[in-house]
Amino acid sequence: MIWVIVIGIVSGMISGMGIGGGTILIPALLFLQDMNQQQAQGINLIYFIPTAVIALITHIKNKNIETKIVKSIAFTGLLGAAAGAFFAVRMDAELLRKFFGGFLFIMGLSEVFHGVKQKTKKGSKKYMNDIQFTNLKAEFQKADLEGKIRIYVTTEGLTTKQYKELLGMYPIGELEELEKALG
Repeated sequence: MIWVIVIGIVSGMISGMGIGGGTILIPALLFLQDMNQQQAQGINLIYFIPTAVIALITHIKNKNIETKIVKSIAFTGLLGAAAGAFFAVRMDAELLRKFFGGFLFIMGLSEVFHGVKQKTKKGSKKYMNDIQFTNLKAEFQKADLEGKIRIYVTTEGLTTKQYKELLGMYPIGELEELEKALG
């Protein structure tokens, strides 16, 4: 049961970042829960709805949504989703797993090379320094459940290590409350 909670939290964080929680959720379900590819992808689609809503609200509040682009790709995205679902349920689970693995591999390579380019650009994103992060941790510790979620979801400029440290500060006894609040 603890693995299910950990998988949910980690894939939710990845979803909130806009990367796609399925990159964590699907492999975790396949390897830790003994499911086939179609079952894992079906669960991922259901899981995606509430996590996407929360992430979308946050991104709208931070004005990260380009409405012109959304309008132009939403319809074709729906068509692509319908076609993808049609083929996925008819495809052999092993072949679908190989396609998914290949997709993750290509996306991983793309991120490695894209990340190298971004680090060399002038004016790249600045991360929170140690003093700022220490102050944020103090605020995080004092916050109630909603405050912790707000801090975790809306704070910009955190490194992956800093996000993990904040998550490690979350009281384990309140995980059920967090799950209820997010679910």
